[in-house]
Amino acid sequence: MIARLRNRLLLRWLANRIPGKRRHQLDVQSIFILPTFFGSCFFVLCLCMFILGTNYQNNMLLLLTYFFIALGLINLFVSYHNFARIQLQAKGVNPVYAGDNATFQFQLTAPHHQKPSGELHVQWWGHDNGITVDLDESPGNISLPRFTYRRGIFSLPRVTFASEYPLGLFRCWTHLDFTQPLTVYPKLSSAGIALRPLDAEDTTATFHAPGHDDFQSLKSYHPGDPVQRIAWKSVAKGGPPVVKVFSEQAGSAGYLMLDTNSATLEEDISSVAYQIVSLSQQNLCFGLKAGQQIVPASAGDAHRHQCLALLAALPETQSKRNEHEQA
Repeated sequence: MIARLRNRLLLRWLANRIPGKRRHQLDVQSIFILPTFFGSCFFVLCLCMFILGTNYQNNMLLLLTYFFIALGLINLFVSYHNFARIQLQAKGVNPVYAGDNATFQFQLTAPHHQKPSGELHVQWWGHDNGITVDLDESPGNISLPRFTYRRGIFSLPRVTFASEYPLGLFRCWTHLDFTQPLTVYPKLSSAGIALRPLDAEDTTATFHAPGHDDFQSLKSYHPGDPVQRIAWKSVAKGGPPVVKVFSEQAGSAGYLMLDTNSATLEEDISSVAYQIVSLSQQNLCFGLKAGQQIVPASAGDAHRHQCLALLAALPETQSKRNEHEQA
C-alpha cells in the first residue's frame, strides 16, 4: 500500500519535471546523478586519508588525497556531459496479440560532434531487468521488448536510462515518457467463420477490395509504392507524383456479430478475433458489429487492424478485472 502510494506520487512528480513527448534531449532538467556504492566507498576512503594525513602531517598522503578528490570531480563532470549528449526519439511500437512480446523501438542520436561512450542500461519503469547498449558500437536503433498478457490499449510506462561511464563512481539516470500507445489484440481462439447480415432487411452485397483488376482512384505517392503504378502523365504535366489504385470484385460480404453482454465475452472476443484474421488472410470483405459499434464491410490490413483494435478497446468484464488485479 505504502509502496503503491509512493510510486504514484513519484510518477506525478516526474510528470511535472519530465513531461512526456516523442523526442527527448537529456539536460539538467531530466538528468539525475548520484555516487554509486563504489563511488561512495571511494569518497569515504578519501575522507579517511585526509584525516590521517592531517593528524600525522603527512604531505604525501594529503597530496594523494587531493589527487583522488580531483579525479572524482573530473569523473563527475565527464559522466554528466557524456550522458547529456544523448538524444532519444520514439519510433513506435507495432500492435501484438495478447501473450506476445511487443517491441518498443526508439532511435538514439547525438546532436554534438562527440558521441556518447560507455554502456547504457535501458529498462522499463519499475523493472529490475532490461537491456544494455554499447554506445561505442550501437547503430542507433534500440529495441526494448515488453511482454503482454491481456488485450487492451495501454500507455507505455516510462523508460529508465542509466550510465556509470567512465569509472563507475557516479550513476547518471533518467526516466523518460515517450507517450506511446500500445494496442494489444485479443488472443486468438480457433472458431468457424460465422458471417451474418447486419439486419433482417440487409441482403449480402458485393464489395470491392484492393486488387489489380479495375482502376479505382489516384492517391499521393509515398516511398515504397510500386513504381509501375505511378501516373507518369500527371508527373509529366508538372503535378505531384500520384499512384493509381486498383480494386477487384470481392465475394459477398457479411458481418461478424459480437454480443458485448455475453457471459463468455472474453472467449467470444477471442473467437471473433480469429475469424477476423482468417477472413483477412483470404482477402474477403466483412464487417464487424460489437454491441452498438459497427465497422463497415471492407478488406485489407487497415480494416483488419480497425476491427482488432475495436475488440482490444472493449471494456473488460468485472471477473476479468478481478483476475488481473489479483495477478
